Amino acid sequence: MMEEIDEIDLFLDSQVKTEKELMQEKCEKTYQAASSPIRRDMMRAVCFLGKRKEELLKETGLDEAALKFHAEILINADFLFQDETGVYRLTELGLQVLPKL
Repeated sequence: MMEEIDEIDLFLDSQVKTEKELMQEKCEKTYQAASSPIRRDMMRAVCFLGKRKEELLKETGLDEAALKFHAEILINADFLFQDETGVYRLTELGLQVLPKL
């Protein structure tokens, strides 16, 4: 069953966000990502060399669904990325934050 789109949905979708709103969103994503002990542990595990999914599952004790959930939050906050070989690596921002974890 498809959801019906009404005028309010169309109005909200058409709104362009201001620079301040975009910055606020980025700050919220960054805070959400960094505020979780699980995600901080993941970042420490990935560290400078990167980790494969299997390694992270073993080191963090998470199941695949939980790992994917937390990894996506870290990726959306620009702390983490997955390279072409499937290895999770820290971004420049992630590397800057790592010593403070």
